[in-house]
This record gives sequence, C-alpha cells and structure tokens, in this order.
Amino acid sequence: MFKLISVILPLLFALSHHAAVADEKQNFNQVTLQVTASDNIANDQLVAILVVQQTGHNPATLANQVNDKMAKIIASANRFKAVEHQTINYHSQPIYKNGSVKSWRVSQDIQFKSQNFDQIGKLIAQVNPLSTIQSMNFGVSDSQIEKAQDRLTAQAIAKFRHHASTIAKQFDKSSYHLVHINIGNNYVQPRQVMMRSSMKAEAMADSAPALSAGTNKISVNINGTIELF
Repeated sequence: MFKLISVILPLLFALSHHAAVADEKQNFNQVTLQVTASDNIANDQLVAILVVQQTGHNPATLANQVNDKMAKIIASANRFKAVEHQTINYHSQPIYKNGSVKSWRVSQDIQFKSQNFDQIGKLIAQVNPLSTIQSMNFGVSDSQIEKAQDRLTAQAIAKFRHHASTIAKQFDKSSYHLVHINIGNNYVQPRQVMMRSSMKAEAMADSAPALSAGTNKISVNINGTIELF
C-alpha cells in the first residue's frame, strides 16, 4: 500500500505541474482589445398609444361607453391598411375618497404601429375626438435594425482585425491568432414624444399632427483576446 502511494503522489504532482505550465503558456503574449462600430439610423417606424377613458359611478355603464368608443376607433383603423393596431391594457379601477369608493374609472389603450407616417398621422387625427394620445415613439423597424447590425458587424470585425495586426507589429510579432471573441449589439431606446394631455380634441380633429422622426443610434461592440506569435 505504501509503495502504491509513493508511486501515485509523484505522478499527481507531475500532472498538476504540467497543467500549470500549460495554462501559463496558454496565457503567454495575450492581449485583450475592444472596438465599436456605430451609426445613426433614420427612424422608419412610429408607435402611438391612445387611451379611451370614462369616469363615473356605474362601472358597467362606463365599460359599455369605453367599448363603444373603442369599436369606432377600430372601425376607423381598419380603413388604414398601412397601420397595424391592437387593443391593450384594459382597466376598471375604483376611485376612493375618505376611505370609500366614490366613483369608477374604466379605460383601454389601443396601439398603432406603422412605417407610413402620413397614414398613421391621419388616423390619429381622425380618432382623436374619441381618445387621448398617451405617447408616440419613433423607432427603427426590425428589418432595418437587422440590416444595420449586419453592416456594422462587418465594420467592427474589420476594425478589430486592423487593430490586432497593428498591435502585433508594434510588439515585433509576425502575426496573431484569436483566443476568444465576443460580439454584441446595442440599440438605443426609441425617442418618445409625449403629447400634452391638455391638447383639445377639436384642435387635432381637422389635421394630422406634425411628425419629425429623427434618428436612433445602433452599435456593434466586439471585445476579444488575441495571442501574439
């Protein structure tokens, strides 16, 4: 038994020493670097959320009023083929005063989404007497985000390779190879235009709101480690 242990212990020590040396060699002449490629992409999509809200003492009556208005809005939206729409966030809430229910508030939101700013603007103006504009978000559509990310990924990889080659030359090395690399992307949240709740419905009923889409920033980040040789 003692003989067996005396043979195994040196073997284990040799193996652990070899692994430590191998790990040390693996990390030799390694450099970590990071690059970014970004661009401001024109917003080509608008998402607007409108709310239909009624306040009173009978929740059933209020629900019927909200449903009636929402049905009219949906009927109008169906005539604008370039605009997607869906109802969201139905709420029926009691309003308390001095610890007891004094009235009720019933509301429902509808979301409009379109790349045709003229059509969505006209729809908003048309249904505004029945609802209140809660928010309008300009953003980049999924298809344009994907195209931009493909283009920026190619640019970021080219920049990474250029920097890696420059670093190798500055350290008097003939070349490099990749140890590992991470590629990520970032899309800044869409610009939100909040509409004033005090805006009169009559003021918008005759014309579409003026819209300026602007841009949003899309970035591709690459960080990785190279080994010089």
